[in-house]
Amino acid sequence: MNYIKILITLISFVAITANAQLTDWQNISSKNFVMKIIHDQNFLYVGTKGGGIVKIDKQSGEQTVLKRADGSMTGNAITDMALHDGELWVGTEYNGLAKVTDDGIEKFDMKNAGFQNNQHISGIYFNADGTMLVGSIASLYAFDGKKCTAIYDINPLSPYAYVKKIRADRDGRIWVACYDALNQYNLCVFTSSDLVPYNIQYGKANNIETDKDGCLWIATKNGLVKFDGNDFTPYTPDNSALPEANITDLTADEKGNLWMFGDRYITKFDGTSFSAYPYQLNVANDYLLDIDADNNNVYVGSRFEGVLRLTDNGLTAIDLIDNVLYDNTMSLKSGCIDAEDNFYVGSLYGLQKYNIDTDDYVFEPMSQTAQTEADLSGNVWILWPWSTTDTCLVEITATGRKAYMRSDYPFSEADADLVKFDRKNRFWIATNKGLYMHDSETWTVYNKSNSILSKSVQSMAFDSSNRLWCGTSGGGLFCFDGNKWSNYTTSNSSLPSDYVGAIAIDNNNVLWLNCRDPRYPDKMGLEYGFGLTRFDGNSWKTYNRNNSPLPSDCFWDVQVDADNRLWIATAGDVGLVFYDGITWTTYDTDNSGIALNEVTKITLDPHRDLIWLTHYPGLGLSVARMNCKTTAIGSIKVSKQSNVYYDLQGRRINQPTKGIYIKNGQKLIK
Repeated sequence: MNYIKILITLISFVAITANAQLTDWQNISSKNFVMKIIHDQNFLYVGTKGGGIVKIDKQSGEQTVLKRADGSMTGNAITDMALHDGELWVGTEYNGLAKVTDDGIEKFDMKNAGFQNNQHISGIYFNADGTMLVGSIASLYAFDGKKCTAIYDINPLSPYAYVKKIRADRDGRIWVACYDALNQYNLCVFTSSDLVPYNIQYGKANNIETDKDGCLWIATKNGLVKFDGNDFTPYTPDNSALPEANITDLTADEKGNLWMFGDRYITKFDGTSFSAYPYQLNVANDYLLDIDADNNNVYVGSRFEGVLRLTDNGLTAIDLIDNVLYDNTMSLKSGCIDAEDNFYVGSLYGLQKYNIDTDDYVFEPMSQTAQTEADLSGNVWILWPWSTTDTCLVEITATGRKAYMRSDYPFSEADADLVKFDRKNRFWIATNKGLYMHDSETWTVYNKSNSILSKSVQSMAFDSSNRLWCGTSGGGLFCFDGNKWSNYTTSNSSLPSDYVGAIAIDNNNVLWLNCRDPRYPDKMGLEYGFGLTRFDGNSWKTYNRNNSPLPSDCFWDVQVDADNRLWIATAGDVGLVFYDGITWTTYDTDNSGIALNEVTKITLDPHRDLIWLTHYPGLGLSVARMNCKTTAIGSIKVSKQSNVYYDLQGRRINQPTKGIYIKNGQKLIK
């Protein structure tokens, strides 16, 4: 068979075997936010908020990551961990309770274990008799290893209170430390029928621990308090060598020593004397979250530096594998691909640029970036919330960057919400004072003074004729062909609501949009929308939870891929929805490697056959292969780099071997 026949055969194979299944999932995240550290004889377990669990062999130093993408963990946001009879029990923020053994992993949640209307598990405790208590938001559960056998309200604490830690004293009394949003109570005693608030006179209880003798120790804002079953004994900087008053967390080691930390010191208490170790963190605004003492090794978890070990010189960070991002808290509208296949995403603490092929990563402290958007040339534009900076936009090109100041532009007093580029690469920006367009020379404004556009624009899309379609907050759907405006509302069409939150236009110029509930236009949840509405220019049709397999009626985002298929980021913790016009498929944490069901932004990467999913809050990114049939030779783009190759499925190849590739838009046989 000659090379031409091989080429035809391979192209046919790609088309025939293509399907709608997302495969090769990856979770891309930061492991800097360490919530919990525990250990056994052989391993150190580091639980992170968004990066799963890092299991470290204490002898070899070898690390293994347990995470959603490969099914080794049920959720990536870890709140608590406990070891019992060789089993690792894990509490997660969004995915219930998990049991990890050598035989696999079991998940316990609302569906199979009786946990109530949230999946947040924040405290795990095994009593001496083997009974298990599980803490959550607003509730404490008795759990028999398979299901909840009793549920106790955290009452009269606020409805937003949650369990932080559970411990038993020498008399068998169960003590529960809680976080209470109203700051009324922080400590409870558990009885057989209820949780009784216990208001100690020494101030807010930050956390609790019991020592080897069964005495209860309480970390408070005003010092350390010991309860021996009868009396409370306070230790403060005024009556002891305790170096600081505010004690945040504490733990007991195998010898019975207490280890604790506050704002400036890590402190050891052996029952008689205090030893203080001053520490300094290397990142501004960093703080400690958890402490674990393993014989002579003391570890702390931090917000920005991950896990650190206490040494003679202070705190030394332990590098964790698979720790890609600096920050997991992504902006709601952020995610785009530049001309060199870099993914740009804005986050709470800065701008993040990542190349999945080369693993190159750059973080820039451009805090609170609201949106990243690529123009038709592959340049990236960064938008900020209007009130946070004098710089309104930054354009990033292959040769440099340019900053645009608010004061230099006609929308300087407006709040900008959204940036888009039309098919002529003209720049459009939606603000609360109108819609502005820049054609590389002049600015044009469209508002109620010169158009029928009377409400704030929430979404924009451009059809094949370059007509602008925009959804507004209360004004319905607008269309602008460059000369004339048209308006579709609930009064003159079958539009379900005049609040249009998301728009996508497919290859046949059919509009797909999501209308919000006018009573709650800013709320995101299953019931706060009106489903998926299709408009072909003449007829309307709406799919919702009642007449289709859609699991939610409210969407964050809708995108159309090269095969004219819809991808929908639903609200309400139900997953990513795929629709090809016939079949509905939902990808969630039960059937895929997605990091979190809540996806706020979808970025399609057809040249590498990838879909990028931005998660909120604090869960980083998910990436999967789309298996599109049209991502072969016809869609391969020309790279500005001279030595960039792509295979027949559009995947970038750094070191091609024998085969057929694309280089600079041309077929190449090696």
